[in-house]
Amino acid sequence: MPKVTEEHRQARRRQIAQAALRCFARNGFQQTSMADIIAESGLSAGAIYGHYKSKEELVELAVSTVLDDRFVEVAEARRRDPLPTPGEMVRLLLRGIESQIPDLTLLLQIWGQVPINPRLGELAVRVGARIRAVLTDYLATWYERRGGIAPEEAAARAAEDATLYMGIIQGYVTQTTLFADFDRDAYLAAVDRVGADPRR
Repeated sequence: MPKVTEEHRQARRRQIAQAALRCFARNGFQQTSMADIIAESGLSAGAIYGHYKSKEELVELAVSTVLDDRFVEVAEARRRDPLPTPGEMVRLLLRGIESQIPDLTLLLQIWGQVPINPRLGELAVRVGARIRAVLTDYLATWYERRGGIAPEEAAARAAEDATLYMGIIQGYVTQTTLFADFDRDAYLAAVDRVGADPRR
């Protein structure tokens, strides 16, 4: 029997996770069963359960995959000269999220399950910590490099402001999902003005 490579294993896990995301977006998280995901993926039950035991595990991988790709983009952006503004960084993150999760209602569905699903609650805590850390590191660099702020002050200010930028990203997802007349371009234009002057 040929040996299964790690690359093949990761590709199969992504295939299953993408099938799950399609089901969640179409039917809702609560209404989607593992049988639905098996049918959507075109794989056998054994192939699915060999990688995942529950919907929550599938969500965890899908979210981790999206985040890992976004964090690579942020790391690359931090090496640019000039350094992207906070507004440009928010646009970068949102474009990336939308490229991998075209139906943002899925994120809202998952967030809605967090208060009543302990497994998803734990995932939310881990994901939130990772996002805050990445945004804090970027903002500290922005405040130092573009604002001329001393490193300690820049780090303290970045730690405070990171949650604001998390809220901006969540606000975009929420309003895109809830309001038919939400003007994405106007929202992002306003974001461009937030933090444009790092010395404020």
